Amino acid sequence: ILDDPESDEPRLRYAAWLEDEGEPLGEFIQVQCRLAAAPDSEIAWEWEQREQELLAEHEEEWEGELRGLMDWGTFRRGFIEEIAIGAGRFVQHAARLFGQAPILVVHLCRSREHVEALAASPSLARLRHLDLSNNFVRDQGVKLLAESPYLGELHSLNLSSAALGDAGVQALAASRHLGNLRELYLSDNRIGAAGVRALAFTPLADQLDLLHLRFNDIDAESAALLRQTFGHRVQW
Repeated sequence: ILDDPESDEPRLRYAAWLEDEGEPLGEFIQVQCRLAAAPDSEIAWEWEQREQELLAEHEEEWEGELRGLMDWGTFRRGFIEEIAIGAGRFVQHAARLFGQAPILVVHLCRSREHVEALAASPSLARLRHLDLSNNFVRDQGVKLLAESPYLGELHSLNLSSAALGDAGVQALAASRHLGNLRELYLSDNRIGAAGVRALAFTPLADQLDLLHLRFNDIDAESAALLRQTFGHRVQW
């Protein structure tokens, strides 16, 4: 499960074994996998009700060691996949975190003093979504992240309200490590014409499915370039 976190197959095999052993976690894994696969099913509400009943009884037990490390966590397909945690604690305890759960989504706080260590952490390679919003990492911090060789599996990166400007955007646009990025959130920063041009004339222009640039210094010429390059894929 840890080696192939996006696959349901090992989860469901484990769930079947747990059910044979009389462990309620087996039912919980199956219920959440059904919900993920068919959220619009006519009986989804029954699955949701059972999901909540099982969580109410066993959530603390199933969080295990993670409970004392993370600020909060969300179960998906039977295991904690999404967590919020301080950046320093994430760097310090990454091996324990990823040894306990198939974590794919991380929301970091208190990151400004830990960006260099974060960028050097091989554990970033396990993430699909990284949220650094509301962390004043500034341009220098974004440059360090953009140079990290461990961002290749990221699908989504949130740097909204991160106090970054054109230099930070230029570093992201020039990065050789964001080949799988599909969503980029850069709202509420100091991005102007130079940053917009950097986004428009790099591979990101073709690969991004969604670009958020609300509450930046976007002038009329830059807005026209965004419309021409990204069309409906950009919001500003």
